[in-house]
Amino acid sequence: MTSRDFRDSANRTGVAGKVRLGLGLFLLLLIYDGALRKWVLPSAEQILFIAKDALLVGLLVYVLLHRPRHRNAAMQPAARALLLLYAVWVSLEAGNLNLPNPLVGIWGIKAHLLYASLILLLPLAFSNLDEALRWLVKAYPWITIPVCALAFVQLASPADSFINQQVRGGLEMISYFGESGLVRVTGTFSYITGMGAFVQATTVLGMGLFLGGARSRPFLIGLGFALAALPATGSRGVIAVAAVSALIMLVAATGARLIGSRMAVRIVAVIAVLGAISLQTQDAAWVALQQRAQGAAESHGDTVRAFTAFTNAFSFFDVAGFLGFGSGSASLGSPALAEGVAPFSWLPPGIYFEEESGRLVLELGMFGWLFSLAMRVAMFFWAVKLALKGRTRSVRVAGVLALPVMALGMYVGNGVFAPPVGGTFYWFSVGLLAMAQYENRVALAQRTRSRTQHLQVAAAR
Repeated sequence: MTSRDFRDSANRTGVAGKVRLGLGLFLLLLIYDGALRKWVLPSAEQILFIAKDALLVGLLVYVLLHRPRHRNAAMQPAARALLLLYAVWVSLEAGNLNLPNPLVGIWGIKAHLLYASLILLLPLAFSNLDEALRWLVKAYPWITIPVCALAFVQLASPADSFINQQVRGGLEMISYFGESGLVRVTGTFSYITGMGAFVQATTVLGMGLFLGGARSRPFLIGLGFALAALPATGSRGVIAVAAVSALIMLVAATGARLIGSRMAVRIVAVIAVLGAISLQTQDAAWVALQQRAQGAAESHGDTVRAFTAFTNAFSFFDVAGFLGFGSGSASLGSPALAEGVAPFSWLPPGIYFEEESGRLVLELGMFGWLFSLAMRVAMFFWAVKLALKGRTRSVRVAGVLALPVMALGMYVGNGVFAPPVGGTFYWFSVGLLAMAQYENRVALAQRTRSRTQHLQVAAAR
C-alpha cells in the first residue's frame, strides 16, 4: 500500500465513522423528536421539528467537502436519469410565480429531495451490503421495542393522561376508534400519522430481514412487538400495506432463491404464531380496528380510498395544468413560512387535497407528476431486477427488502407529503439498491474475468 492509498483509506474510515454517527443521531431525532416536542421541550417544538433536517443538511455538506474516492454504490442508469430529471423539475418549480415567497419553494425542495441524500450517505456509512444488513438486524429490536412498548401503555391509558398528549390541539385533537373508544396512539411521534408510518416501516423492514435470514432472539422479539403494534393507531391502511408487503416479499424471496418452498411454509407458520400473539395481547385494539373498518365500509365513498391513492392525481389535472403552483405549495408546513398571507390562498379557492398523488399534481403540474411517476416506476423495476437476478445473496436480499417499498411508492407516492419516517424509509431503500447495484456489477465483472481466464487456460492446453 502506498502512502497515498493509506491516506485515502484513513480518510474513508474517518468519514464513514462520522457519517454513521450522524445518521444514528438523525435516526434518534426521526423517532423521538415528537416525544421531545410533546413532553420535554414543548416551547421549542418548532426548532425540534426541523432539527433532524438541519442535521441531515449539515451531514450532506460535510460529505460533499470530505467525500472519499472510494465508491461502493451505483444507480441503475434509467433510475438515475429520471431522478435527476425529477430533481431538476422540483428545483425549477421552487421559483414558480404562484408561490407566496421563496421560503415556501425552499421548503418544497426539502420535502421532495432532502431524504434522497441517503443515496449518498448510506454507502459512506457502510462499506458493503453485508455490513449494512448486519447493523439493521442488531439495531432492529432497539428501534422497535421502546416505541411499541410505549404505544401499548398509551392504549391502556385514559385519553386525558399526560402520556396521550399531542403536540397541539389538546383533548379535542385526540382520535378514538372502536365502540370502546380506544385512543389512537401516537407513540413517540407528534401525531397518529407518524406512528402509523413507523409501525408500517418497521413491520416491512422486519419481515424483509426475517426472509433474508435474521433469526436471533432479540430480533424476533422486536418483530413480535412490531406486529403486536399494528392495530395501535387504528389505521386500516397500515394493516393492508403490511399484509400486501409480506405477500410480495414472500413471493419475491422464493423467486430470488432466498428460501425454498418448505422454508416458505415455516416462515408463514412463524409469522402466523407472531400474529396470533398479537391478537391475544392486543385483542381490544384488534376488535376496535375491526369495528372501525366495518363502520367505514358502511359509510359512503370511504371504501374507494385504496384506489384514489393513485387516481386522485387525475382530479387536479385541469386545475394545476402542466406547470402546477410550485414546490411546497400543497405542503401543510408552508403556511407557517408565509406569515401575513391566508393559508393556501396561493391555490385556487375551494380546493380540498389530501392524497399524495393529487398534491404532487398541484405542486409540480402534470409534467412534474409524470416525471415523478416515471422515476418511481423505474425504481420499482430496478428492485425487481436485483431481487430476481442479483448475482449474490446480499444483493437479492436488498432487492427483496426494497421491493414492497418501491411498489408502494409507485402507487401512492414516494413519501413527499408523508411523515418523515415514510420518506426516509423510501430513500433508505433506494440507498440499499444503489449499494446492491454496485456489488452486483462487481460480481458480474468477476464472473466475466473468471470465464475469460478459464477459456485462456483451456486454449493454452
